[in-house]
Amino acid sequence: MQQKLTPQQLLLMQLLQLPVTSLEQRIKDEVEKNPILEVESTGVDDDSNEWAEAPEAEIDDKDGEVEDDFRGIDVDEFFGDDDYSYRERLEKDRNEDERTFDFSDSKTFSESLTEQLSMLGLNERERTIAVEIIGSIDASGYLGRDLQIIANDMAFRSGIEVSDTEMEEMLRVVQSLDPAGVGARNLQECLSLQLHRIEPKKMAQKIAKEIVDNYFAQLSNKKYDAIMAELMINENELNEALDIIRHLNPKPGWGSGDESRGSQYIIPDFIVSREGGNLSFVLNDRNNPQLHLSQEYVEMMKQLAGRKQLSAKERETLQFIKSKTESAQWFIDTLQQRQQTLTVTMTAIMERQSDYFLSGNPTDLKPMRLKDISAVTGYDESTISRVANQKYVQTEFGTFLLKELFSKAVSTDDGEETVMQHVKEVMREIVDNEDKSKPLTDEALMEKMKEKGFPMSRRTVTKYRESMGIAVARLRKEI
Repeated sequence: MQQKLTPQQLLLMQLLQLPVTSLEQRIKDEVEKNPILEVESTGVDDDSNEWAEAPEAEIDDKDGEVEDDFRGIDVDEFFGDDDYSYRERLEKDRNEDERTFDFSDSKTFSESLTEQLSMLGLNERERTIAVEIIGSIDASGYLGRDLQIIANDMAFRSGIEVSDTEMEEMLRVVQSLDPAGVGARNLQECLSLQLHRIEPKKMAQKIAKEIVDNYFAQLSNKKYDAIMAELMINENELNEALDIIRHLNPKPGWGSGDESRGSQYIIPDFIVSREGGNLSFVLNDRNNPQLHLSQEYVEMMKQLAGRKQLSAKERETLQFIKSKTESAQWFIDTLQQRQQTLTVTMTAIMERQSDYFLSGNPTDLKPMRLKDISAVTGYDESTISRVANQKYVQTEFGTFLLKELFSKAVSTDDGEETVMQHVKEVMREIVDNEDKSKPLTDEALMEKMKEKGFPMSRRTVTKYRESMGIAVARLRKEI
């Protein structure tokens, strides 16, 4: 015996994991390639060309359920997904279509750098080399490739032989562009470039430059005693120099992602509101149209189907219309099922986390796993995972990923259960309030957490600390 999903169920699994921005594009693509699908004129605002907003879904509204044939089916058997983990802040679903974003219309980082070259009076050869170097600078502002490799590429593609000396000279030209630090090959060079742009009017600036240029390894490992001994300075002088270094920009580029993206905007999939002690939410389907079948094609199909004898071309036309009509109806029904699945799942999540949605206090979060919501809704855990993945929730106290509400329970020493986020907040508070001249080791952190009522091993403390991006004690040390 084998369980198999229908094409409509497979389509639903694909649509479920799409956030609202990707869903909008998916619908537009479907309308363009299927002539049977049409957008209802009543759902379109002619002035703005935006599709109408979907009706509000109240938390206690469970009427009008759409029949859902895949409850209880483990769809992972068909999709072959890895186990979904909500302990990871970012996750990539293999079945997920590439997510699209709304971007601002602005000049890219590379274009800005190239534009500055025109003001330097370079000849054609120098400009060609400089542009090639700029093309190898990533969005963080660093040179991502070795100069020798760039030179080899130029020789292979353009037949331009460039010496190592020329490459170094033109790199220095690129590094003279704004922002300061651009074109650096590592963090030390990036900070050094910025410091060398500053006219050293104070002793602290000279010391900062000396530390970055000649004692960067000691600085990285926070061996302050060794730095003070080498430079023969006191703590106050060291602190002033370190303060200058801390104000430098470690990423002089415009961002850490694809530079062509520009500004990214989060569009929430759920908008939660509260009135007194009552919660409600809206599915953000404002850009999704109301679809229907083309009456022209439906009438044509009826006429052809009613004839006793059809030519070969008419039979081919009838088969085409039938196929496209079936596909269009599947798509419409699947969109309705998607909306119902999101509504039922979000309703269950809001009911479980109602205290948090009312207060906005992370300590009010309750332990919640995929199987907890699965048990309430009747959907398989993989379905709940797809609903939560890459979906954002907008509330009065902020916008966040829906999957951040999922967390395993952690037991305290008095037998009560709390969420992992609360434990991490307690640990972060301890670290924030520690004596920075003698930061707590993981062993000491373990004892502090035990005093707070959270007994855990040193290994668990290390795992939580690393997941929050907190450095080891040696690197948290300050003068």
